[in-house]
Amino acid sequence: MKRKQFIKSVGQGVIIACAGGCLTQCSSGDDGGGGGGTNNPPPSGTNVSVSLSSIPNVGDQTTKSGVLFIRITEGDSTSAFIATEALCPHQGGQLVWLEDDEIIECQLHFSQYEPDGDVIRGPQNAAGNTRELKVYSTSISSGNITATTS
Repeated sequence: MKRKQFIKSVGQGVIIACAGGCLTQCSSGDDGGGGGGTNNPPPSGTNVSVSLSSIPNVGDQTTKSGVLFIRITEGDSTSAFIATEALCPHQGGQLVWLEDDEIIECQLHFSQYEPDGDVIRGPQNAAGNTRELKVYSTSISSGNITATTS
């Protein structure tokens, strides 16, 4: 194989490998999946539960089945937690809790939301707007927190 052919074939392999990584990172899904997709929250009336032990400290968060669970204060009452949709309504970016600022932020275009779902700031450097986050009612039983989607 000549040098030019070798470089060309290696270059194509790198492009294919990088594209595969990008597609994986840009897919949407549960448990902290990346952004770039559409926001498909669970159907209305769905119950999604996680163990309280999976979010033991103030500021801890976990995602399950399209619901983001956040511990905002000490204690094991429902007022110590927030449950929202896990993906940004703008373009499906992953949402995370920023403990120091006490806000929810999209990791794709940096939209920001209050704990009650109100929009603080819309998408940055991106076209379009966002809507308020869906915030779900919660209940606690047998060491689990359950969000009921709406």
